[in-house]
Amino acid sequence: MSTHTATFTEDWFDPISQDRLAELGRQVDGIDGIIVEIGSWEGRSTCVLANAIRPRQVIAIDTWQGSPGEISHDLAAQRDVHATFAANVTALTGGNVREWRTGWRDAIPTIDDPIALCFIDAEHTYREVYDNIQAVLPKLAAGGVLCGDDAGHPPVRRAVLDLLPEADVLVKGNVWSWRKPTLADMYRKVASTPSDIYLHLPRFVELVLRSKATKVLELGTRTGVSTIAWLHALEQTGGHLWSVDIDAQPPIGQFPHWTFIQGDDMDDTVQAQLPEPFDIIFLDTSHHYRHTKAELDRYQHMVRPGGLIVCHDTELPIPEGAPAGDPTYPVKRAIEEFVAATGRRWLNIPDCWGLGIIEVNA
Repeated sequence: MSTHTATFTEDWFDPISQDRLAELGRQVDGIDGIIVEIGSWEGRSTCVLANAIRPRQVIAIDTWQGSPGEISHDLAAQRDVHATFAANVTALTGGNVREWRTGWRDAIPTIDDPIALCFIDAEHTYREVYDNIQAVLPKLAAGGVLCGDDAGHPPVRRAVLDLLPEADVLVKGNVWSWRKPTLADMYRKVASTPSDIYLHLPRFVELVLRSKATKVLELGTRTGVSTIAWLHALEQTGGHLWSVDIDAQPPIGQFPHWTFIQGDDMDDTVQAQLPEPFDIIFLDTSHHYRHTKAELDRYQHMVRPGGLIVCHDTELPIPEGAPAGDPTYPVKRAIEEFVAATGRRWLNIPDCWGLGIIEVNA
């Protein structure tokens, strides 16, 4: 730190808000990723954050020209705000601030590292705050914190609550904050929320942990409920999940140990992207008889000896859109014929529309 005296002209960040920002900075101590501040002005919040997270670095993103249509724009035309910022950072921090003198719309797309914390205090219009949050969210690390100033300003509040669940948004001082759930958080939620598969989710985790599986293939994701369970389990074994669905990727976030492939699971170009063999293959696609039979015939060769094929909906009598002539309980029927032809063993668990577990021998 320098012996120079710090100068803060505007009193725009009160002590309670300063304490809250420092607290949030300390909360992400164990979260991998970078610390980003969008809108630094004279550096009061920058210095608070930098000192709370030291020796980690704060990336301070600002044009130091103020926000169009706000008083900051007029003030920046009257004096060198950036020079004051630089002097304050030199005087009050340990040199762990890196400035990016640009607008956030240019800066955020260039960030490849996960973001552990992002503090937003730039232009306070609804559109700017909304777009800013939307740009940062996909880059926020699991367990990371997204926060900002001026929680009581109506356009800010509206933008925050239009994108984030109100029950999870906290306000202290004038700082709003939201913590991105970890996979463990997400798993606890889906495993306790009734659905057509929720009772099987702990079984997925148990299968992965018991077999020490590190490669799982999921065919059919829908809303991502089963995906979360597989990801949660594989996070603990250091493994990776590959998911295939004909529809778009479910909006559950991005994870470094997850690869999503959009396409038909019976398409050769899709299958060419899969790094077989897998420890576990999970089938939860159309549930139609012929399609399920074709999947079992094709994908059995992608499972390692001693691995498992797991099929949902063995107790579903008539799947949506089932072709005329399909037998009732088509998944179960396809499995019964498959194991009869291959000599494999399987277990049927009737809960939540049924779960079939097929052992793949050498």
